[in-house]
Amino acid sequence: MGLRERQKAGRRRRILNAADHLFRRRGFAGTSIEEIAERAGVAAGTVYNYFESKGDLAVSLVLLDGEEVRAEGRHIVDDPPRDPIVAVRLLLEGYVDHALVYLDKKLWRHVMATSLTQASTVAGRAYAENDRKLAEQVSDLLRSLKRRGAIGLEVDCDDAGQILFTICNAHFMSFVALDDMPLEEMKRAMLRHVIQTFAGIGPGARGIWTTGSGAADSEDHRSKGAGAKRVESEGF
Repeated sequence: MGLRERQKAGRRRRILNAADHLFRRRGFAGTSIEEIAERAGVAAGTVYNYFESKGDLAVSLVLLDGEEVRAEGRHIVDDPPRDPIVAVRLLLEGYVDHALVYLDKKLWRHVMATSLTQASTVAGRAYAENDRKLAEQVSDLLRSLKRRGAIGLEVDCDDAGQILFTICNAHFMSFVALDDMPLEEMKRAMLRHVIQTFAGIGPGARGIWTTGSGAADSEDHRSKGAGAKRVESEGF
């Protein structure tokens, strides 16, 4: 990267850092582009050279977190725990925890609104692409587990990964929408649905387990309640 590119990258990061600080301190609605520019040491017009709007800035903070969380997720994908439920839980909860590093609930509401109302903008498309990459990483984890014999060979890892990521996304949206919902309550609800996905819903269903896989060895694994109690009793 040349000097000019490094300068541009540094300026962009300063603007993001300034926005992050002010959004947390004053809230999204209480922060202006001019204040962000002043804190970053640039002109207000310079901010618009990098970001289309204040909502674009908030979405860009999410994308910054996305790069970091995928990097950490790769460690789980490359060397997952033997128990598939534990592996998926670690990955999905990592996504949730990282989502709250840069943004709180109130700011996430603005980000989600921006991603829907400005879906065709550069930031809107990047937000959707970030979700796609996260879902793909869940599928990569399932492929890694399949190679180890932890889930059935017949499992479509792309579809199953999308289902599991959608569960994570849905629970996170509910968590963001409700001020009084504790994070741990959301994680427990998400875990129950992950367990149900693995168990399946048909008569005698085994979901995406394979014979001999970690948690599937239990005679009670077909019971959603028994599975949830087993995982929670082990501290997962």
